Amino acid sequence: MNKPVLMIHEVDEKMFDLPLENYVLTFDDGLYTQYLYRKEFQKFKTPKIYFISTNILAMGTQSAEFITCREAHQKAFAGDKSNYMNLEQVRDLMNDPYTTIGGHSHNHKRLDQLDSIVDKIYHMKMDTELMLAWFDSNLNYRPTQFCFPYNEDPYGLYKLILEKQGFTEFHGHERIPIETLLHDASQPASHDA
Repeated sequence: MNKPVLMIHEVDEKMFDLPLENYVLTFDDGLYTQYLYRKEFQKFKTPKIYFISTNILAMGTQSAEFITCREAHQKAFAGDKSNYMNLEQVRDLMNDPYTTIGGHSHNHKRLDQLDSIVDKIYHMKMDTELMLAWFDSNLNYRPTQFCFPYNEDPYGLYKLILEKQGFTEFHGHERIPIETLLHDASQPASHDA
């Protein structure tokens, strides 16, 4: 039986009241707050995939402030990567038998900001090579699962490039945002008369 797949960015303690064991849990971006709650997530014996953007990992001090993923990106692109996991934390996650580390690009760039399809293809190829080199040299590991940054795969080209590099599973818009489940859980049950 295939489980539906949830997409998680920001962690909310209300999540742990949901039947998370009924889903595959995917975590985008490698936010440090996702790591802070790893033990809570590990209680659910279900597959978990942490998609890591290799160039936005923390190198020094980390911040446990709960900011949005968008805010964390803005800070990272300005040079402050303190809202992301570091290398040792990614290694720690790999010790959980239910956890897989997946790729989420190297630079987490918006493809829609590139002018031409040629620029997009060049970026996807080069960024993928940088990401894989990072995984090889830092973890001696090659991911086979990938989550498209911003869930963008222009014309299916990103997937084709990644397949040539050995990726076999891809994630994007098909996942259920966990906010949908949180919203549904907060709605009062209706009863038909």
